Amino acid sequence: MQRVEAHITTDRASRYLVQLCRHADQMSRGLPTGPGHGPGPHMGGERPKSVKADWSETDGTINLDWGTCTLRATPEGLTVRVEAVDEDRLQRVQALLTRNITRMGRRDHLSVDWRRPDGTTSPVPATAPPRRSRYLTLGLTLVAVLAVAVHVGLAAGVPAIPQWAGLGSDAVLGIILVMALAKGVLITAHLRRRR
Repeated sequence: MQRVEAHITTDRASRYLVQLCRHADQMSRGLPTGPGHGPGPHMGGERPKSVKADWSETDGTINLDWGTCTLRATPEGLTVRVEAVDEDRLQRVQALLTRNITRMGRRDHLSVDWRRPDGTTSPVPATAPPRRSRYLTLGLTLVAVLAVAVHVGLAAGVPAIPQWAGLGSDAVLGIILVMALAKGVLITAHLRRRR
């Protein structure tokens, strides 16, 4: 068996333990685990086929077909231990956990330093950065193109028809206001999902 362990110093260890286990449980049931979440963020598109999570406020276990992760929350921090039958599977679990811990703990600037039982560090293979949803990217691009087209169209018509000058600037301001409002709604929805 291959083993690595990481101790993450945080005063919110229990919160992160529950969040990681909940995330794994949602994966096991095929539920969406976050915006833009799909097979892409996991080890080059590969996702564990089998995931099972059990947890309390202080202890958790995540069993994947790649290996097993045990978590323990203490007042000093979160201890994460990974076991797998070979180095490849161990690194898969490490990469998956490292990505999720750093993403979930980005406000607290959490980092994961994996250590082997002999005290040496264990490198983690690079993972692909999370991708933005194709639909979100397409929608934002469409809104930007429409805004520019309306702005250019109205600006081109303003010198030829002076009485539309007020209407044109009002329309542009209206579009800017609608875009700002839409962005505010998107940000609010994103923050609610994170909670």
